[in-house]
Amino acid sequence: MTKNNTLAQISPDQDDVLLTKLNVAVKAANEAEASVTTAQAELVSRSKAVGLLLLEAKKLHPKVKDFEAYLKRVDGLGLSRAYDFLRLAGGRTTDEELRKEARERQRKSRATKPKTLPKPTPEPKRPEPEVSVTVTETAESAQTPKKAAAVSAHNLREFEYACRSYLPKLNEADLKKAHACFMEACPKPKKEAA
Repeated sequence: MTKNNTLAQISPDQDDVLLTKLNVAVKAANEAEASVTTAQAELVSRSKAVGLLLLEAKKLHPKVKDFEAYLKRVDGLGLSRAYDFLRLAGGRTTDEELRKEARERQRKSRATKPKTLPKPTPEPKRPEPEVSVTVTETAESAQTPKKAAAVSAHNLREFEYACRSYLPKLNEADLKKAHACFMEACPKPKKEAA
């Protein structure tokens, strides 16, 4: 199909509707961009005003310890941010430089944070033995040695799965409790009669 044939297939109504939608979308994007620019300029202006007030406070509290103690009484202002406002108000830096420094600090902080360990992947389900095992059945209560071995193997798989699933999620204190519970539940070796 040629270009002219494609244009001929579009009705004037479709073209007008599309043009109207496009004009509305562009206008909305331009307004959003202008409001962001205005908000950014207002933020810089207010930040400089905070910085000027901090310069006055610094004159009243010239010692570093006194000034920092005074800053602790200001709601919503941390020490680092206060010094950023001071630098901005004093003309030693620009808002863009402050944002760039903040991004760099955040990047370094993320790089030094320990990576979380990957979650263990569950082992694929193995086919169960053909022996039917109830939850309350133990290897000792199984009627035949073959069935007892199957019950024991099944219970071991269930125990291993529970250990892999839950032990990594426990804190140190709960791990100790789990160990104590395991030791309490373990069958004690039978003493042989002398």
